[in-house]
Amino acid sequence: MNETSDGMPQVSIIVPVFNVASYIDEGLQSLVDQDFDGACEIILIDDASTDASLECCRRFAAAYADRFILLESDKNAGVSVARNRGLDLARGKYILFFDPDDILPQAALSTLYRAAEKHRADIVKGNLMLFDDDSQRPAPDQVNRTMRISGEQVLTELFDHSRVRGHVGGKMFLRETLGGIRFTTGVRMAQDLLFFSELFAAASSLVLIDQVVYRYRKHLGGSTGGKYERGSHIDWLGAVEDSGKFAASGRQKRAHRNLLLRSLTQIARECRKIPAASAAPVLQVIEQKCRQWNIGPGQLIFRDGLGLRSISRYIKLQLALRKIRQNLSQS
Repeated sequence: MNETSDGMPQVSIIVPVFNVASYIDEGLQSLVDQDFDGACEIILIDDASTDASLECCRRFAAAYADRFILLESDKNAGVSVARNRGLDLARGKYILFFDPDDILPQAALSTLYRAAEKHRADIVKGNLMLFDDDSQRPAPDQVNRTMRISGEQVLTELFDHSRVRGHVGGKMFLRETLGGIRFTTGVRMAQDLLFFSELFAAASSLVLIDQVVYRYRKHLGGSTGGKYERGSHIDWLGAVEDSGKFAASGRQKRAHRNLLLRSLTQIARECRKIPAASAAPVLQVIEQKCRQWNIGPGQLIFRDGLGLRSISRYIKLQLALRKIRQNLSQS
């Protein structure tokens, strides 16, 4: 293992693996090709893959034995369990998650590490690029300059979901700040948000940098495909709701209220385009959550003190719900 003078790597990269044989060679090669000149360990956790993914992991672990650690699971337990196993084993000063169907740009590791050290940051987040076989585009949460955020605004920034979102890609964080925080198991969607809500609540500093440090592959096999047919949106809304327990200040609580509304609006707008048989139960869930969470114009304006952006989002929610009801009435 490539180590520093104190026997510890500077960065641990945690890579859960499950049935990504079509992409894993390219993904792992992007980790090998990093221009980072420090000590780094790459922890692969194969979650009982049934395709050729494990064989690929074994090849890389044998070819680069000084960098790779391979854990092989006897049965599939899910990505949260795999990532938690990696966290329990990680020894680096900093942690970075990577999904092996994605690509890490060559300078990503060194860019994130330098920013973390320079700003003494608990968390560093860079820009993401979304791509598929035919195109690429920047992720919505881009920044165009480096900025440092501290105090209660760290968690507020996550809940605001404008410049930071609750996904693992493109983030490096201090293992000391992480402590015993782990992913919630048994959640089918948005488990990342719960994890990062707790981590951002514990962090005192966040640095956003304007370099692209992660390339996220959009493909039909992604975890969000068919989420309404599987009912994963229920876990999504549950995770968004549960993340609010980490909000302590008034600003954080207002930002979390915005996130509740934002999530309902996104789900409703997506469900305008799915078959009526799948949309009907989703509509029931949205209506139930609107009542449960007191999502209404009076509540949002007078009690929560939210602004025009939230009212605009509420109007979009109502228009989307109307469209879903029209589709159901015509089916």
